[in-house]
Amino acid sequence: MEPYKKAFNTDSGPYPENYLEIINGYLEKNLENPESIKDFKVIKLPEKRVIEHEQESISLSKGHEIWEVFITFAAKNRKGQYVKDFHVVWMRNDRIMAYDYNKPDLGYRYEHRSDPTPASQESTDENDL
Repeated sequence: MEPYKKAFNTDSGPYPENYLEIINGYLEKNLENPESIKDFKVIKLPEKRVIEHEQESISLSKGHEIWEVFITFAAKNRKGQYVKDFHVVWMRNDRIMAYDYNKPDLGYRYEHRSDPTPASQESTDENDL
């Protein structure tokens, strides 16, 4: 299917076999300090989900299908401090549709995202995740 037509599909597309490559590419381009990533872990493998609420901030509508992946990692913030956090990645047709959620008032938002704990204050051992 032509790429511009895929944008209008409401289905999730095939299972994203290369999801790690896609996520890592996204992080390399969008993080403040991508070279500082450590303790990267996939908490939930891609799982097909149906959008239950209108998501205007990320151009998804109720009933659309996406692949949802949960990840965690530590990376340096703008101040050079390591911060460990949880992130949600929504994918469709091998493209990231949303990384976390753009609107802080969405019901899905995890409270710790607004004030993440610096990684130095907690264990960064993968077994503790």
